[in-house]
Amino acid sequence: MQRKSILALLLICSLPVWAFRPQAKKESVPQGGTTDTMDFRKIGAPMPSIRLVTAENKVITDKDLHNDANLFVMLFNPTCEHCEDMTRDLEKSIGLFHRSKIVLMAASMMGPYLEYFDKNTHYTQFPSLITGIDSADFIKQTFTYEMLPQINIYDKDRKLIRTFNGINRVDSLKPYIQ
Repeated sequence: MQRKSILALLLICSLPVWAFRPQAKKESVPQGGTTDTMDFRKIGAPMPSIRLVTAENKVITDKDLHNDANLFVMLFNPTCEHCEDMTRDLEKSIGLFHRSKIVLMAASMMGPYLEYFDKNTHYTQFPSLITGIDSADFIKQTFTYEMLPQINIYDKDRKLIRTFNGINRVDSLKPYIQ
């Protein structure tokens, strides 16, 4: 029980100030290009722009993630045990993800913890797990504030088709894997 309390405290401490201000709708620019008031958490919503900075300072954007298959975006905290477990589960099943891409995205202040996360999960041994820090407010626009990890699944047109929160296994993701 004490470990869960510590993990919950770490999660709360890792959230930026804006996380404590409830906002139903976000002002942003969807991938389509025009500025609209958009709730990116709703099924069918377009995916907001992605700009991910890896531990090696490589920048990954929407264009790098373009393909004709579903995209899995896992919002995580590098110090979260549930997030580590989900990552290990993804690693064990990486062969299922023939065309679908997987992005693991942490909040901007979590950069120093990516090395710790790699020591526990060995994610760098799996180049198809694109892992880094959010630098485009993707998390701010899509996090449902329920439980980590949160996995958002986008179709080939980058519309939200499903969100999973908390502990899940790859079996629950299988219907969406391509």
